Amino acid sequence: MSSFDVIFVLPYPFSDHPSFPEGLLKKSLELAGFSVGVIERPFWQDKESFRVLGRPRLFFAVISGPVDSVVLNYTSSRRRRREDVYQPKGAAYFDGYPPSIKYKVRPDRATIVFSNRIRECFKDVPIVIGGLEATLRCFAHYDFQQDRIRRSILLDSRADILVAGMGEKQLVEIAQGLRSGVRGQDMAFAGTAGTVKGMPKDDGFVELPSYEAILADKTNLVKAHFLTEMALCEGKGIAQRHADRVVIQYGSATYGPADLDRIYGRPYTRKHLNGDGYSPALRMNLFSITSHRGCGGGCSFCSIGAHQGKGIISRSPESIAMEARALSRHSEWTGYISDIGGPSAEMYGGDCEVEGCRKPSCLHPEPCRLFSSGKRYMALLRECRKLPGVKKIFLGSGVRYDVLADLPELLEEILRHHSGRFLRIAPEHTEETVLNHMRKPPFEVLKSFVHLFNSINRRLRRKIELAPYIIVGHPGETRDDVAAMKNRLMSLGLKPTSVQIFTPSPGSLSTAMYYAECDPSRRPIPVEKHVGELMKRKQLLTK
Repeated sequence: MSSFDVIFVLPYPFSDHPSFPEGLLKKSLELAGFSVGVIERPFWQDKESFRVLGRPRLFFAVISGPVDSVVLNYTSSRRRRREDVYQPKGAAYFDGYPPSIKYKVRPDRATIVFSNRIRECFKDVPIVIGGLEATLRCFAHYDFQQDRIRRSILLDSRADILVAGMGEKQLVEIAQGLRSGVRGQDMAFAGTAGTVKGMPKDDGFVELPSYEAILADKTNLVKAHFLTEMALCEGKGIAQRHADRVVIQYGSATYGPADLDRIYGRPYTRKHLNGDGYSPALRMNLFSITSHRGCGGGCSFCSIGAHQGKGIISRSPESIAMEARALSRHSEWTGYISDIGGPSAEMYGGDCEVEGCRKPSCLHPEPCRLFSSGKRYMALLRECRKLPGVKKIFLGSGVRYDVLADLPELLEEILRHHSGRFLRIAPEHTEETVLNHMRKPPFEVLKSFVHLFNSINRRLRRKIELAPYIIVGHPGETRDDVAAMKNRLMSLGLKPTSVQIFTPSPGSLSTAMYYAECDPSRRPIPVEKHVGELMKRKQLLTK
């Protein structure tokens, strides 16, 4: 028997940092009185790697990381990446093996691989899976690398419980339940999922098209995604049949500002457990601060809404300032904060108290009259700039240009005090049909923002450039749309600094449209899947 109540298993070095899921989850369990061991980077080809800490008193927790393992492992052309920014020196393969025998540190669908290895070693120990990969693969989903529909990750991993969303509160509830003698399969906490034999009878659950129905009719994946969005907005549970089993996800867990203050306000070393160097990802986020969770944008291709929720949950200014002061205790602190933000920085303070809102986006097709952000964020930045030892605060998490277009004072504040050489924005596209499929604002909004940016930029002593991020190959796009986009960007004096080919990721509406080749109303739309053509579209914008 291990000396630990819970053992984490993850495919990269543990980062004791509040920007990484394992850091937050371990701290939450320890605050509740549970001991946590960590198995990092196990040599998963050998099941003995999972025995090194023995059998936990309560459960194993498998965390694949902040990014889906398949999305992290492969490019948009399904080529295996040679680097992994979460590994030491960015190396995606284990060291010490000849070139002909390369072993990936992070296997494809890491949650499934690790869970099954653990089950081989410990047949009756509860396994809890969580993180972005588990959340987005909870129900039948499209796997881009395999080009097929896969069933729920709960079934393939043989896990007992799935934690949906960020998960700090759920993981503590699970640990408390198991300690008191409740069986894993009998737990029904908000923000968790499991499998049962029959469909729930009450109206608190939304039933999705079954796994078999999606295999029979591609358009059912779009329907399933739409129903999932509505259920999450309304706080309802979700159920989906898989043959004789039913995957059940209970209503979302409720978090508030006090919950975030409590967990983010704890001390973190901002180092790996072994204290030896930094992965590129930890180095990049070393002095970043999370100000809030959630995003009201609801973009079709984004996974934030499914994982963190549409509603904004903002930390108190006092909690954020306390964390900023604590940075000075780090041995490498030089006075520069790389980010104070969240999924979109200026949404800090845009918390909405309306429950059960059925609108998947607060900004599309029109901004909600209740959506307001910016003023509290500007006040937060001003207070943090005054803190002793802080030389400059950058905004690494990015901003929504459509929100800033209505907040000229905040935009000027950001340009004067928080920008480097570039201000990065993400219009993603310019053509109306594609923008509607993306749930992005019309081109006229981008045009208005660029004019506002230019008028402010002319008054600055240090000029700043706009760096637009663009996606090509999104469902609904044609080659003519890309040619038109190039002309429109040129008319605004914009040159794309980052052009990416759309990569289908599990659990997004855009991925469902890509697979089914139809929009949410099931009308057929053009979907380009040939890599050669997609590369030509990218080159059209970049040459």
